[in-house]
Amino acid sequence: MSAPELASPFVMHGARDALAAGLAHIEEQVRSIEQAVVDKPALAFDLARTLVESVCRTILAERKIAYSEEDDLPRLFKAVSTNLPFLPPTASGEVELRKSLAQTLNGLSTAIQGICELRNRCGFASHGSGQPRPAMESVQALMAAQAADTIVGFLHRVHCRDRAPPPSPR
Repeated sequence: MSAPELASPFVMHGARDALAAGLAHIEEQVRSIEQAVVDKPALAFDLARTLVESVCRTILAERKIAYSEEDDLPRLFKAVSTNLPFLPPTASGEVELRKSLAQTLNGLSTAIQGICELRNRCGFASHGSGQPRPAMESVQALMAAQAADTIVGFLHRVHCRDRAPPPSPR
């Protein structure tokens, strides 16, 4: 029995929003992930990690926050999540909200770690191996791509919102 096909082509909405907002350098990564989910699932793991890493590096550079070229994705994500204001100013003093948000960000960090591990173990273009890698299907690739899309869209929206001038009172 063959693996079920995806019902419709995969489209990255969060990453495409970031692309439309000025991150032109991720266009090829986005298009490649959307295609790889169906055509080359193992490549989607490599590309999902690369996309999130590219956006983290861009946010850090635009905010003039130092990082090392050798920093791995979990470290880059931690730097971004430490330096972005995730709560609106009106809720910044809410301790319980801050704890809930920190818990959600920890979940995103866990998802990033999972994407990195899937890439290392199953990725098409990742570290060389002397043995065949486990074959993943589109459904697993879709999970990694959707997680990356959610993370990229969220981080970029917060980054842009914080940089936009506040609306003027009328």
